[in-house]
Amino acid sequence: MGLTRTAAASLAAALATTVLAQEHRLGEHPAVIVKRMYEHREYDYATKFYPHPAWLYLEAEAPRQLYEHPAVVVARQYREAQQNAAAVERERLAAGNR
Repeated sequence: MGLTRTAAASLAAALATTVLAQEHRLGEHPAVIVKRMYEHREYDYATKFYPHPAWLYLEAEAPRQLYEHPAVVVARQYREAQQNAAAVERERLAAGNR
């Protein structure tokens, strides 16, 4: 009985060392495979579409004149609001003096 146990243990140890000695390959990472496939494929013109620089673009807002920069428009509106407020104040003071 002892001899069979010893033989079984020796056989198991021998099999384990041969299995561990073999190279264990899981394969390559999926990202590596995709990268390799991507590099070797032909150019697909349908995947990328670059319009011509003179392409017609439709915008929601009408284009502004070159002199109508947004900062200039805001400054003009602020100045007009101050002038209107000053005129209203002058009229109120003139009406109070009557």
